[in-house]
Amino acid sequence: MDFSKETETKDERRLRKALARIAKANEQSTDLGMPTNVPIRILCVRFGNRYGRDYVERLRNMVARHITIPYEFVCLTDDLHPIDGVRSIVQPNSNYARGWWHKVHMFDPTLPLTGRILYFDLDVVIHNSIDKLATMFTDDFVGIHDFNRAFHANWHNLNSSVMAWNHGSQTHIWNQFILDPKAAQRMPGDQDWIWKLSKDRIKFWPKEWVQSYKWEIRKRDELTMVNGKRQFKDVQNTVEPPRDCSVTVFHGDPKPQDVQDRFVVDNWR
Repeated sequence: MDFSKETETKDERRLRKALARIAKANEQSTDLGMPTNVPIRILCVRFGNRYGRDYVERLRNMVARHITIPYEFVCLTDDLHPIDGVRSIVQPNSNYARGWWHKVHMFDPTLPLTGRILYFDLDVVIHNSIDKLATMFTDDFVGIHDFNRAFHANWHNLNSSVMAWNHGSQTHIWNQFILDPKAAQRMPGDQDWIWKLSKDRIKFWPKEWVQSYKWEIRKRDELTMVNGKRQFKDVQNTVEPPRDCSVTVFHGDPKPQDVQDRFVVDNWR
C-alpha cells in the first residue's frame, strides 16, 4: 500500500506505522525459527442453512481484495464440504434456537487456532483496506460500538459483527457459556452475552471504520416493509461510505443480496 506522508489521514499514518511494526516483528521471528507467513487468522462462523456456502466464498473474496498482509481464512462450521481457500474447523451443529449462538464457540480455547483473530459476520460488505483492523489494537479485545449509537448519544453496548482478539485471551466467554447454555440463551443474542462478560475490557473500533449500511450510510427513514421484510424504498447509486470506512454491516434486514445500490452490488461478490 502506498502512502503519501503529505496527504495521509491520521488513520493512514497509524496504519503505515503498524505495518512497519509487523514487518519488523516478522524479521525478528525469522531468527527465532517461528512461522512468519500468517500473522492473523480471518474467521467466520457458518452453521445450518440460513447462509449458504456462497456467503463464505464472497467473504473470502472480499477479504482477499482488501488485505495486504499474509493471513489464513478459517470457517467454524458444521459443513463437511470443502471450500477453496478456506480451512474449515468442523463441529457438530448444537441446534440452538438461534443459530448465532454458535459464535460463542469462537472463544473455545481448544479450537485449532493461534495468534490474532479477526472475525467477520457473513453478511458484511468489505470495500476498503482491512489492514488497520488486522494490525492495530493487537493487545486488545475489540468490537463495534452498537449501531443504536446513531439514535442515542449515550448508547453503550456491543455489536459483534466485526471483532478481534488474541486466541485464548477471552476464554471466560466460552467457559461461562458451557456451564449453562440454556440460561445464557435467555439473553437476546451472542453479542449481549459477550458484552455482559466483557464490558470491563472490550474496546470499540473507531466509529468511522465500521458502519451500519441502513442507519449510517443510508438512513432509517429510507426503509419500508416489502413482503414482511425491510427494504429500501429506492435504489441510490451515488451512495458512498466515508473515506475511512472499511466495512459496512447489514444487521437485520435488508441483507446485501437484497440491496441494488451500485456500491453494494460492486462489492458483494
